[in-house]
Amino acid sequence: MSLKVSTWAIRNPVPVSLLFVLLMIAGAAAYALLPVKQFPDVSFPEITVAVTQSGAAPSEMESQVTRLVEDAAASVPGVKHLTSTVSLGSSETKVEFAVGADAQRALEDVRSAIDRIRVDLPQGIDPPSVTRRDTDGQPILYYAVTAPKLSATQLSWFVDNTVARALQGVAGVGLVTRTGGLDREINVLLDIQRMNALGVTAPQVNSALRQFTDDASGGRAELGDREMTVRVLGGAVSIDQLRDLQIPLRGRAVRLGDIAEVGDGAGEARGFARVNNVPVAAFQISKTKTASEVETETNVVKALDALAKANPGVRFTKVMSTVTETRASYQATIHVLIEGMILAALVVMLFLRDWRATLISAVAMPLSLIPTFAVMHLLGFSLNIVTLLALTLVIGILVDDAIVEVENIEKRIARGQHPYRAALEGADAIGLAVVATTFTIVVIFTPVSMMQSTIGQFFREFGLTVAVAVLFSLVVARLVTPVMAAYFLVPARRPHEARPMPRFYRRALDWSLRRRGWAIGLGGLFFVATLIIGIGLPKGFQPEGDSGYIFLNIQGEPGATRADMERAAAKATDILRAQADTDFVFSQVGADGDSTTGLIIGVLKADRVQTTKAVRNAVRPLLRQVADARVVTGDEDGGDADVEVILASADGKALARAQTELLRQMRTVRQVTEPRPAPAAASVQLVIRPKPAEAARLNVSTDAIAQIARVATLGDIDANVPKFSEGERRLPIRVRLPLADRADLARISQLAVPTMDGKTTVLESVADISFEAGPGHILRYDRERRASVQADFNNAAIIGQASEAIAALPIMQHLPAGVHEAKDGDEEDMVQLFSGLIVAMGAGVALVYAVMVLLFRSFFKPISILSALPLSLGGAFIALRLAGLPLDLPVMIGLLMLLGLAAKNSILLVEFAIEAEREGLDRFSALERACAERSRPIIMTTVAMIAGMAPTALGLGEGAEWRQPMAVAVIGGLVSSTLLSLILVPVVYEFVDDVEGWLTPRLARFVTPSPPAADTLAREDAL
Repeated sequence: MSLKVSTWAIRNPVPVSLLFVLLMIAGAAAYALLPVKQFPDVSFPEITVAVTQSGAAPSEMESQVTRLVEDAAASVPGVKHLTSTVSLGSSETKVEFAVGADAQRALEDVRSAIDRIRVDLPQGIDPPSVTRRDTDGQPILYYAVTAPKLSATQLSWFVDNTVARALQGVAGVGLVTRTGGLDREINVLLDIQRMNALGVTAPQVNSALRQFTDDASGGRAELGDREMTVRVLGGAVSIDQLRDLQIPLRGRAVRLGDIAEVGDGAGEARGFARVNNVPVAAFQISKTKTASEVETETNVVKALDALAKANPGVRFTKVMSTVTETRASYQATIHVLIEGMILAALVVMLFLRDWRATLISAVAMPLSLIPTFAVMHLLGFSLNIVTLLALTLVIGILVDDAIVEVENIEKRIARGQHPYRAALEGADAIGLAVVATTFTIVVIFTPVSMMQSTIGQFFREFGLTVAVAVLFSLVVARLVTPVMAAYFLVPARRPHEARPMPRFYRRALDWSLRRRGWAIGLGGLFFVATLIIGIGLPKGFQPEGDSGYIFLNIQGEPGATRADMERAAAKATDILRAQADTDFVFSQVGADGDSTTGLIIGVLKADRVQTTKAVRNAVRPLLRQVADARVVTGDEDGGDADVEVILASADGKALARAQTELLRQMRTVRQVTEPRPAPAAASVQLVIRPKPAEAARLNVSTDAIAQIARVATLGDIDANVPKFSEGERRLPIRVRLPLADRADLARISQLAVPTMDGKTTVLESVADISFEAGPGHILRYDRERRASVQADFNNAAIIGQASEAIAALPIMQHLPAGVHEAKDGDEEDMVQLFSGLIVAMGAGVALVYAVMVLLFRSFFKPISILSALPLSLGGAFIALRLAGLPLDLPVMIGLLMLLGLAAKNSILLVEFAIEAEREGLDRFSALERACAERSRPIIMTTVAMIAGMAPTALGLGEGAEWRQPMAVAVIGGLVSSTLLSLILVPVVYEFVDDVEGWLTPRLARFVTPSPPAADTLAREDAL
């Protein structure tokens, strides 16, 4: 079988040249338009429902809000998991849908379900927030702002007003969110004694402020011949006017200034932000969906520089940037691509020793790579960690087909043929092999792009990028390479035959073909040894990068005050600053509304000596010195543990016992350090219990008591807080007790409570007040309580080793009745991804077999080709063992590529042997000739691919932790598959051919004989 497309190209070089000129122009233009991102665009089928109620205890939020939300969300079709986190005044439920669910439809369905239960939720909650998770919605830049001449409230307003407005107009910026500082408020601090004397309650004051200090619409009026809007302006215009406000009370009025201290101030500072322990305001920036991260950061830096010049004394400090790593990884990958192309071209030069032939082969790489960018742009892809990984992996393969074509043409020229004739005959003679080898790569990676999982979506761009680049390399090999060979190569000065097969190779091949049993047995032993080495390799999920950031999660003790958290954060900051490689430290507490939790980020120097992991390991034991808080290392996604074992149960007591026992046993696991329970220990709560008899006698409801306590200690919910107008700003008027009174139980017990007869009584007369323990955080999983034990890796462990050791613990082997393990986080992702890749590998091998059956028109011959696939695994596992690398995600991708590469070499051998047999050679001679003719291009392509991946395998540049394991596995597998397939594939071919010869006559009895020849049928018709 021969494909005549190359003949057409040689005879019509102008259309071919025009085609690739246009493809190169389109590719170059598309490259300039492709956005640079950290990750591909991924649609997460995950919806978050957040409900807040100021001051509500976690237990009440769970029973009155969280359970109702979970039940409503569970009724939506396609829900996979429900995960809830309940804390003081906050309930957050994450609704995870099955893979493939329409994220927008899921959002609408969950929103409708929450709307249906809105009447069942407490009246005092803020409107529920229902949002969809989006990778492009994550912050890419974090900044801290300092201004010595501005107060905390002024600096916060500067960020909200000036900075946010300036950045919102910057190209690529999506959202600017302040995460530190203080909001300005009008404080109304109540005097309990005066209020009790006058019979005024806190809610009455708050209600009066809402009614008499608001501006409202009065409709419209027609006066004369003009129409006008009617406005009712009841808001106070000054603080003095607010003090003079009259509070109506049973036929009389009380002046606000007589029962409260009114002043312009700030909200309660429950959290803080610091840079090197100096107070700052902080903000984070998210980009729009289609924007390039690199361009967005560049634009933001320019805008902030202009703001700093326009506002002397204001300083912006970049705390963290995900773009820095993205940019560095992108630049390093481009350098690696260029270096790989140069090395691959040098290898071709070393073998062919002809600069013209080398140039023809080398041109194939940019001609295949650059048009790929055009297709990526059409598909909506970006230059991200996944597509860059694909391009790095494929660079050594792009020259493969061209090398095979050029080597075959060069061989004919060396025998005396003119380059034009050699190109015509040589290119089409090897056309089937080139097409077959290319499509093995395409069909191997096509299933990867169809993996059904959230993580599988990341690899859609990976699989399609590899497939498109390889297909372009086929087009180049079939069109451009023959044309350049026909018109650019020169005739041989002294015609000669090709070099004979090396003596040692001929001896090894003859021994194998004459002792097939020994050869196949040795191959089997190699495969068994391969499996043993592979099983012994450490398992991991994804490599850890050298980001340059140390993340510490801080958890205060139950009831910790702001002062306690400040001391703990300052101590942890000092520990980080003491490290020689630390540049500065950013700390923040209370950003999520919880004043006992926070995040500390240690920013390392660009020219640091130690890696991020080394600094983190050095800091970890020193964190035990921090008093009054638990400080542990975390990650940029907010996780505070390397490994977490989650238990779930409807029985809270059984769950607590199982958690305690698991914690005890995990302390004996050497792969982890610092096991700790999660959530945090119970917190101290002030509990008000109504006295049923007395409360009923005076007609004092539980809701009235709760409202009195809430307004007096915290202020009313945000929806009910009165507002003070100042120009364009609407400042909240916060009514509550002074801080000293809120900290005094005796003062709280004297709060005035309204009774049935319109009078008031004190709180202690209708309720008992006491301190009790209660949960500070409640975690739930699939509508059950959950508890976990977290731990960090020791210096050498990875997630696979730690998980195996923990799974072997007695408590995990025999969990108490009603308690079960809930998989979550990296462990669940690792299992899901690896199983998906294994399925993709199986599907890829099946597709390779199908393609070979179609091309060779035989069900048996492709089996000899597939026999080379297991041989590649041995070299990969040995290389990983020698390099000390785990079996993780990049390695799995490399193994996937090896399946296609090993098949490519076998195809070159088998295809030639089949053609030689058709020309009349016996099987043994055909195999010897195939090995003699094709061993050189096989070795050339293998060495070229190894050279192309060598810079990647050396781990050069940013992001090498992702590229290096993949390249090491591929190089090791290429070495073993090439050396062994040259010996074993001919042996397996003979064996399979014998089996086919034995089976064919026996199966022929079940097949209908072929019809008579056409001329026989014609004679029969004539009769």
